[in-house]
Amino acid sequence: MTSTSPASGVRHWVAAAVAVLLVAAAALLVVGALLERHAESGTEHPVVAVTGEQQETHHDESTDGAHAEPGTAPANRGGEAAERLTGINVESPWVVALGAVVSVALAVAVWLHPNRPVIATVVAFTAAALVLDVLEINYQLGADRIGMAALAGVIAALRVATLVGSGYLYRSRPAAT
Repeated sequence: MTSTSPASGVRHWVAAAVAVLLVAAAALLVVGALLERHAESGTEHPVVAVTGEQQETHHDESTDGAHAEPGTAPANRGGEAAERLTGINVESPWVVALGAVVSVALAVAVWLHPNRPVIATVVAFTAAALVLDVLEINYQLGADRIGMAALAGVIAALRVATLVGSGYLYRSRPAAT
């Protein structure tokens, strides 16, 4: 019969919490991406449904250079900060899916083997994702999407909690086996 020290029990629970936080952040990221995509597709429909007379008026106004083309509103241009930073479209479905898969894989790894290389990988991934989350909060606030900004804020808070838990795991000694 083996006995576990109290520190070993805490380490196990913190590893489990970090894993759950990684999965929760990934799930909310996917939900947020789907909600944003749905909201953007909903705003495009009124542009398609305008009458011929409205199209002529809109076309005349947009050709004088004082008005932006549809889809290039100032709020949309502000969201390109993360894309300029990374060089890729971070809101692409493939990038979101890849981020979610990596997050779940890291959750499994930290749950099963909370050793220093795994924890360091979790910290690097989570810190990078946190930077993108903060940029997303800024973009959503600039676009007056308070609900989406709040969701991005919750995701960022989950990432901060993940970093705190990972810091504990990195500094604590694993149980001797």
